[in-house]
Amino acid sequence: MKTKKYVIAIAIFGGMLFTAYAANTVNQDGEQTAKIERSKIRIPSAG
Repeated sequence: MKTKKYVIAIAIFGGMLFTAYAANTVNQDGEQTAKIERSKIRIPSAG
């Protein structure tokens, strides 16, 4: 019975760690895509 409780506790703890890691990864990707800067378009004067 003790082993079963330990396995359940480890599974819950591992799930929380995975969720936190996934949330941080998504947030970092969002920050990187939000910081995209547009390059200035140069229009030729003789065009």
